[in-house]
Amino acid sequence: MLARLRVERKLSVADVAQRLKYGVRQIEALEAEEFDRLPGATFVRGMVRGYAKLLETDPEPILGSLDQRYVPGEISLDLRAKRVPFAPGGKRSGTRTYLLLSLAVLVLAGVVYEWRAGAFPWARLALNTTPPQEQATPRPAPAPRVEAEAPVAPAVVEPQTPATVETPAPVEQAKSPPPKPQAPGGEGRIRMEFAGESWVEIKDRDGQMLMSQLNPTGSRRVVAGRSPLTVVVGNAANVRLTYNEKPVDLKPYIQIEVARLTLE
Repeated sequence: MLARLRVERKLSVADVAQRLKYGVRQIEALEAEEFDRLPGATFVRGMVRGYAKLLETDPEPILGSLDQRYVPGEISLDLRAKRVPFAPGGKRSGTRTYLLLSLAVLVLAGVVYEWRAGAFPWARLALNTTPPQEQATPRPAPAPRVEAEAPVAPAVVEPQTPATVETPAPVEQAKSPPPKPQAPGGEGRIRMEFAGESWVEIKDRDGQMLMSQLNPTGSRRVVAGRSPLTVVVGNAANVRLTYNEKPVDLKPYIQIEVARLTLE
């Protein structure tokens, strides 16, 4: 069945072997139903399933036919048919082995008990000998250190002098510094409405950061500062901006979704 379908698909045995990653001789043995040349039943079923999928056909009918044609031979485990000799008196030899093992276990248990009880002289010597670290003489405790107290100098009593009352000097009224002249330029007011998430940075005329944050969708922000104001708007297509109550079109300033502009 597989060979007929392969010929209809205009495929050679070498083509099938290359696509399924099998040897050419294995494909030939499968098509010739020489299953004794293949590793085993599980291997043969796997080859048939992969072969059928390659030929774009249902593998189940082919596997059912395979189960009827390919029945592995039964393995005989009857040793009497091969006249395998058995040792006579197996029951008696097993009893003797059991008795010997029991005796060995009892002897071993007795030796361990005598060792723990100290019946052997070398065992008592080993138990009574203390390691040299434990017999080391303790070091004498250091003598307490007594520090001599420094002599206390006698207190010197100074003669009291009459207190003098100082009259406070007249306090001069602090003169306020003259007001600094304001630099040219007024205050600018920016209002933003965000139809999408956008990162905005705004600096005033002196380079002070007035705003630097990520604004969520649907939020509104109002920022005021000394103009000119430097503005950077991310995702500018989703931001509506007004400056001093006048709308500002951000499209001419957008480069790669970011608008950069200066508002006078």
